[in-house]
Order: sequence, then structure tokens, then C-alpha cells
Amino acid sequence: MKTYIGTSGWQYYHWKGKFYPENLSSKDLLKFYSKYFNTVEVNTSFYHFTKKSTFEKWKNEVSKDFLFSIKLHRLFTHFRKLNLKKEDKKLLKETIENYKVLGKNLGPILIQLPPSLKKDLKTLKKFLKNFDKNLKLAIEFRYSSWFNKETYDFLRKKKITFVISDSPRWPTDIVKTSNFVYVRFHGKPHLFASKYEKSELKKYAEEIRKLKPKILFVYFNNDAEGYAVNNALEF
Repeated sequence: MKTYIGTSGWQYYHWKGKFYPENLSSKDLLKFYSKYFNTVEVNTSFYHFTKKSTFEKWKNEVSKDFLFSIKLHRLFTHFRKLNLKKEDKKLLKETIENYKVLGKNLGPILIQLPPSLKKDLKTLKKFLKNFDKNLKLAIEFRYSSWFNKETYDFLRKKKITFVISDSPRWPTDIVKTSNFVYVRFHGKPHLFASKYEKSELKKYAEEIRKLKPKILFVYFNNDAEGYAVNNALEF
């Protein structure tokens, strides 16, 4: 099993003194981060459309084996709720082309659905036609109606990964729907602000091993107090 473990984002200035040296320049954060981790989940891409030049810059700061998982912009998932207009489809195509600048450093594309979006496989199927088949896609569902065999069978047929998402606010399941497994730890009982105990991580590790993934991606999103770094290193 090839394992990639990191955090959701790296541009956290409150990690200075906890992970990053106090005097480290902001332009050197990624280089420092990549000395300890072999992957990162890009969160800024959810809020902003990232330029090609930015991806090129990031690529030049890491090793050839480092992978960026990119979180898809919320315009497509939260504002349009997967129902894309002609101009949206054009923008999505351009967005994906920008991701591809990363080349071999491009990991999965994370499609996070809003907690208000109920199960609609027909709309999801139509939306997924906008992506190349050679891209690794992982979907994080947050509404309970998605969590069933029909959804999992659909994902397996499409070779798309179900995201295992640990959180106090929405449900999850521990299933494998493609050749790679994608896990997000958001912090519990306090979202983004709780540290996981070793016993909790050990239990998850045991469950994940049972899935026997060829590739494993794990990201910690509990960035408060630098918990994400500590938990990722421990995991």
C-alpha cells in the first residue's frame, strides 16, 4: 500500500512556533512542509481560482514524488449544486486544465458536496461527464441520503472514490469504491479544533487496513493549535 499522509492546507501562520520556525518566510512554508510530508490537500482552491503560474511555482518547490490533492471550487458544488450552465462548464474545463499543470504532482481532485445537497445520482452522473477519465476523483458527501449501497455501487462503476470523512456534523461510512482510499479528519468533538487521541487514530488505521487499498490518502483538517500536523505525523 502506497501511503500519502498530510494536512488540509499548509499556509497557516498560527503554526509558527508549533511547526514552522518563527522566522520562516511565508514563501518558504511549502518547502519546509514538504520535508515532513509527501502530500497536501489544497483548500484555497475551494475559495479562489488558482492561476497556472501558482501551480507551476508550487510544483517547483516540492520533490517529484510529492502530491497535491486539489479541492474543487465551491462555485460548481455549493453555488451551482452540480447543475452547470454552459459558461460554468467552460470555466470548469479551464480550472481542470490549470490543475494539470502540476503533471505527476497532481493527486486526486476532491469534490466536496454541501450538507444541504440530497442524493441525486442522475445529476451527479451528468456533472461527472465534465472530467477526464484519467483523473483521480474523490467525493465527500455530507447529506445522509447518499450513504447507501446504490451510491457506493455507482461510484465503483465509475471508479470514483468515496471520501471517508470524520466529523461531528455529518455522517460517514468506511467503504472502498476505487483502487485508492481517501480519508479526511476534520476534528471531533470540536470541528477543526479537536486533537485526535492515539487510540482513535489506531482504531481508524485498523479499519482502513481492512479495506486493503492500493493507495491511501489521509488529510487532517483540524488546523487549530497545529493539531493537524501532530496528528498527521502520528498517523
